Amino acid sequence: MKCQAMKWLRRALALLLVALVAAGAWVFWVLEVAVPTEAEVAAVLTSLGKNRGFADFPARRVPMRFEHGGTEHEVEFVHAHVPRDPARADALPESAPPVVLIHPTPHSLYTWSEVVFGSGGGEGLAGRVDVHLIDVLGHGVTPTTVDAAGADAMSFQLGADWIAAALDALGLKNVCLVGQSYGGEFAWRAALDHPELIGRLVLIDSAGYPRAEGDWLPEEVALREMSLAYYGYPLNTRDKIRHALQVHFAEPVADERVEEVFQVCRLPDKWRAMVDLCRDENGTRSGEIARITQPTLLIWGEDDVAYDLNRYGRRFARDIAGAELVVVEGCGHYPQEERAGRLVEALLAFLQRS
Repeated sequence: MKCQAMKWLRRALALLLVALVAAGAWVFWVLEVAVPTEAEVAAVLTSLGKNRGFADFPARRVPMRFEHGGTEHEVEFVHAHVPRDPARADALPESAPPVVLIHPTPHSLYTWSEVVFGSGGGEGLAGRVDVHLIDVLGHGVTPTTVDAAGADAMSFQLGADWIAAALDALGLKNVCLVGQSYGGEFAWRAALDHPELIGRLVLIDSAGYPRAEGDWLPEEVALREMSLAYYGYPLNTRDKIRHALQVHFAEPVADERVEEVFQVCRLPDKWRAMVDLCRDENGTRSGEIARITQPTLLIWGEDDVAYDLNRYGRRFARDIAGAELVVVEGCGHYPQEERAGRLVEALLAFLQRS
């Protein structure tokens, strides 16, 4: 009997040792996996053909003071500026508000390249209106990490506060703030909190309301519920990114779109910010959406599987007084990438009417 107990104990200890070695190997692998710098990722993003328009308008780091938790922090954000060209016959009047574009998660300001510079022979916003693009904290190639900004985790409110601080640092007021998906929730929160900075609002397939249980996509469920989700970046691959994106597009996702998202997700702090935001998406300020007073344009992909047009898009239209809803036919969650020309058309019309 004693001999059997000793055998059982030895087996248990052996199994424990294997588990500890495996756990140690995992930790070592995560710590030692090759992690690029923001500069290296930025070099890849700017080299993509779809982003060649930024060669003449390069994104730059801008220092600013950012207050969070009662403490002011010296931080940097990434900003690109494509100015209005008064020599263009189709330029909007000088009085037209600056357009500020806010990307989704886990993207960067380069998601807007075709909206700014055009695609398929169609014109973009470049030259016709003053355009600013910002990488939000925890996204793109923002050099400041979430903890360096004084926060324990990325949140929608932190993103909204970051946008307001960036607008202030750039000396911009009365802007037309455009946000897509998670960037939409950053935008409408900022519009509520800082009406002195934001004169017009455009929400594209935006987050904001509590989502029904069946509306979460499989990768979102994993990010919200898996305990090791924060350490998933070493397992990220281009094929996994392609699979996650493809459900939002009618046509096969272009390699450059996959590469753009893959590169950002290689950065550990950007990956963790994505997980934080996925867990923070709970509609906590949805009851305030009806308080938005800025003229508002809603642009929604007819076939959006993340935020269903009827359940979410039309709800925004009901709740925001005077909001105009433009439905983009044959389009999923990313109109700025799938139907850039239609989005540009709707934006310019909105700017000219307001």
